[in-house]
Amino acid sequence: MPRPLGVAVVGIGWVAVQHITAFRRNPHARVVLLCTRDERRAAERLRTAGVTLEDVRYTTRYADVLKARDVEIVSIATPNHLHARQAVQAAHAGKHILLEKPTGLDTRELTQIRDAVRRARVRTIVSFELHYNPYLRFAHWLREAGWLGALRFARVQYLSRVTDWYSGWSWVRTRASGRSHLLAAGCHAVDALRWCTGLEAAEVSAYHTRFTAGYEWPTSIAVNLRMGPSRARRAPVLGQIVSSTDFQMPYAFSVEMMGDRATLRDDLILWNDEPFPLDALREACPFPDVSFSPAALPTGAQAIKVQAEMPGTADVSHHPFQGEIDELVACVLEGRETHLNVHDAQKTMEICLAADRSAERGGRPVRLPLLKS
Repeated sequence: MPRPLGVAVVGIGWVAVQHITAFRRNPHARVVLLCTRDERRAAERLRTAGVTLEDVRYTTRYADVLKARDVEIVSIATPNHLHARQAVQAAHAGKHILLEKPTGLDTRELTQIRDAVRRARVRTIVSFELHYNPYLRFAHWLREAGWLGALRFARVQYLSRVTDWYSGWSWVRTRASGRSHLLAAGCHAVDALRWCTGLEAAEVSAYHTRFTAGYEWPTSIAVNLRMGPSRARRAPVLGQIVSSTDFQMPYAFSVEMMGDRATLRDDLILWNDEPFPLDALREACPFPDVSFSPAALPTGAQAIKVQAEMPGTADVSHHPFQGEIDELVACVLEGRETHLNVHDAQKTMEICLAADRSAERGGRPVRLPLLKS
């Protein structure tokens, strides 16, 4: 067996612990270097999380990561405003990259990442790790396999309540690093809308507002999207994103897709004209961790309950990072692209930037894409 791929993790905070844990579980990777501003605090964070690393080195200099000969993969989990510069430097150094979202905070940074990765031909993956959540995987399959029919409308909502309890509060609340709720958090909803519908946005318009104290940027945004058209219709599909940290409710990640055959609303499948074939769905579903049961609405209308692990927590310790890390390692070893590379993530980031731009202009529509290919 060849030696495991050497991994350097940069920025030893909340999410980095999950990266480290997932890399440790992959037999083809080994964490060899940690880059942090404060070694003592980073070591304490790992001890608190129950993570023990043998023969790991520490450094406070990112240049040491770039020069390390035993590092093939760099995991970038630093504050948002550092992502683009560090990703570009890692690509120039020939390192494969796990990049936390958001990838870039403006079109200039997105262009720099795109060009650097293209030139270096390194493998990349961006942490939209909800692609590995059982419910999101099922929702993507349900639409792709045609069970909903031709899409007519889709909506994804990222609703949270993040204040100073979050360990990254000091930087995420700022315009310089957090920048907007879509870029700091709601980009997960934008990515899920793209992935689950299989459609790209042609135009967005948005309004935003601010309620929660402490943030330097608007804390709620509602985005309307013109998507498609779908394969079965020439008419565009309408989409909507709601991204907020203002509401008095537990974290919620809501997915709705409405087709001309059936509708998925979170954990319910609904229909109207023709009954939905529950037995056929059970037989066809490829996911052993997803099951179904008959249900009924308060009105008495029949429905199907989807039973799966939902994306129902803002705590990253419950997010499925293992699938992300395993895909990246496999793609590095096999010389192929991940399905969540920086080029795909760029499309999600462009929607976020366009929506923020529209909201700043009072809802005036912004056409996509923002970047020329």
